Amino acid sequence: MTFQEILKNAEIRLLDAGIEEYKSDAWLLFSNIYDMDRVEFMMNCLDYEKSDPDPLAFDRLNEAIDRRIEHVPVQYITNVQNFYGYDYYVDEHVLIPRQDTEVVVECVINTLQAYMLDKNLITIPAVLDMCTGSGCIAITLSKELNIDNVYASDISPDALDVARRNNASLNANVNFIESDMFSELGNLKNSLDAIVSNPPYIKSEVIETLDQEVRLNEPRLALDGSEDGLRFYRIIVENACDYLKEGGLLFFEIGYDQGEEVSALMIEHGFLDVRVVKDLAGLDRVCFGHL
Repeated sequence: MTFQEILKNAEIRLLDAGIEEYKSDAWLLFSNIYDMDRVEFMMNCLDYEKSDPDPLAFDRLNEAIDRRIEHVPVQYITNVQNFYGYDYYVDEHVLIPRQDTEVVVECVINTLQAYMLDKNLITIPAVLDMCTGSGCIAITLSKELNIDNVYASDISPDALDVARRNNASLNANVNFIESDMFSELGNLKNSLDAIVSNPPYIKSEVIETLDQEVRLNEPRLALDGSEDGLRFYRIIVENACDYLKEGGLLFFEIGYDQGEEVSALMIEHGFLDVRVVKDLAGLDRVCFGHL
């Protein structure tokens, strides 16, 4: 079989299985296993009649297609997800980073740069990413802001293993801490310029209605925000004052319908200039303010 025939066969198998994005999924799996881009693919298609493709790679692709037919997300099969221009390793222990979360990172970068100018900061700002998962927020902030004073916490040791792997592969210098919310973060009290969090925020009853790819594969620990979806926002808002410096910033990723509730929580606990920022789809995505 030629490369063209192999790719077409993968597309047909996914189409027959009812996978909606069968063309793009087939290409992502094919290109990952055969390690080629579109240009290389086209070049190989021109003269690849001369020899047979690697049979081991062909077997690996078929195994990958089998997993995708079982609704395993492509990112968990390839173990790669691009976020803010960086390739992150992901597996079943962490949520797959979403493009929506890039809006959070962009908001943090812009606001923190203005904060540093306003405070005339000479020292490097200290930032905590709580519920870090794959580490994508903390690592991206560290690299984009060129700062080393970034901390990232998570209750899951498996998630932290993934985050540390990404930290090493992307040459960042984030400090990781295993902690159930603030339980192990006592040494950071009154020292942080910003706290950022994309906590579990989906209502417990809603999780069973999510797409199979999410419901059956992504860690429930990182999804379930309790009965009203606000449990972790409450914990963070109630404790943030003990960890932030005066004027320190608090940023949340939020669900599309949580802007008013999270804003009210922050205002109730003394945060000022609380704002909600929308994502590219026009939905509420970020809530932030300062002490």
